[in-house]
Amino acid sequence: MVGQHLLYTDNHPSNPFSCVLASDLYLPKSWDEDRQRCRRAKIPDEVTYRPKWQMALDQVAEAQRNGVRFSWLTFDEEYGGVPMFWFCLDALGQRGIGEARKSFLCWPTLPHYHSSQKAHAARRVDNVCRHSPAFTKQRWRRLTIKDATRGPVVWEVKTARVHLLDTSIGVPQPTDRKYWLIVARHPATQEIKYFVSNASASATLHEMMTVAFARWHVEKWFERAKQEAGFGTFEVRTYRSLIRHWLCSRMVMYFLAAQTQRLRGEKSADYAGAGGGGGQYPGIEDLEPLAALVG
Repeated sequence: MVGQHLLYTDNHPSNPFSCVLASDLYLPKSWDEDRQRCRRAKIPDEVTYRPKWQMALDQVAEAQRNGVRFSWLTFDEEYGGVPMFWFCLDALGQRGIGEARKSFLCWPTLPHYHSSQKAHAARRVDNVCRHSPAFTKQRWRRLTIKDATRGPVVWEVKTARVHLLDTSIGVPQPTDRKYWLIVARHPATQEIKYFVSNASASATLHEMMTVAFARWHVEKWFERAKQEAGFGTFEVRTYRSLIRHWLCSRMVMYFLAAQTQRLRGEKSADYAGAGGGGGQYPGIEDLEPLAALVG
């Protein structure tokens, strides 16, 4: 069983609060095409195959209808590598930043002609970052993303505003608006990451990168949920049992997160591990600033 989850975090540097807002079953095409098998597992007929990026959009839209607002959305390349996902986020008025595969396509500048010829085609982002003057004329900028227990997390970055590939009308063409393309390099390991963002041109690089690397909250939440609340340990035969298990585990994790935040907030600021300024519980009116998607 694979789930599609929407996780909220306030990304506090020392006393973070995180919780899952939505969990839905991802149904593979093979299951969707075998409705008898689905009915034996008590999977409702309305639960059908949808790409994870589409499920994610539905979860974000539902959260918005319930009055929840996020400053940012962050995610991995399974979402960030889908141009239509970005266009739908634009329609929702939701800014985000997510990883993209090196094969993701874009134009660093608008082509002179709309043509299928290779000279005017979109380029892979790894080639854009390696050869385009928009990047080669820049020096690497060193950013401290956050201070971790083992020392500061430092990456080197370059950025440019690019046009994405729009195939919504059948003929591939560049988008009218520009998006951020960020290449990040780890100074020690030389690991390369590519990020795309639909944030405005006035967005600061430090804020975008802080959000991009806040996905570690997702990893920590799932690690703790599996260790402390049995999130990944279950044997169920029906859809309802699975949803109930996820919900019970999420409630346990919410309680633990709320109490951890409260108890740390009661300690003095100089107490080891104290978060300071506790007692704040995210609600519909202040669920901000960050949501992360995981499938």
